[in-house]
Amino acid sequence: MVTLVYLAIQTRSISKQNQAEARYAFVEAMAAINMVVAQSTPTASIWRRGLESVENLTEDERMQFFMLLGQYANLWSVMHQLREDSLLPDTQWLIVKNDVASILGSDGGKYFWSNGGETAFDASFSKFVNALLKDHRQPYDMAKMTANASDTDT
Repeated sequence: MVTLVYLAIQTRSISKQNQAEARYAFVEAMAAINMVVAQSTPTASIWRRGLESVENLTEDERMQFFMLLGQYANLWSVMHQLREDSLLPDTQWLIVKNDVASILGSDGGKYFWSNGGETAFDASFSKFVNALLKDHRQPYDMAKMTANASDTDT
């Protein structure tokens, strides 16, 4: 009986450690991707214009935009799997869901997803994204948030 109690305590401890590691990995990975955009005005411009519409980009810029979106989607896919495995807490899952809905819900994000993005990921993640996009809920609009104040005054 003592052995069973000990194993239960150890299992719970390992689970909490795994959750903490998942949270840390999420923050670290998201920061790394965000810094690519944040530290380069040309990259930030590509990101912003791409979210508005891929038609705003040259072929090379479109490639950069899709590479950035692919990195975000890779991260979201891993976070989705961690969520499925009960290793990602609600607070961080909310961030992931809002990012997916907002970024892939943008015009450029929709283009990426419907022109190859969807088929690049496992069926479970694709089903999750498709359900979010079907709701047409976009918690934030990064392109609009970063527009000139005079562009948004209406």
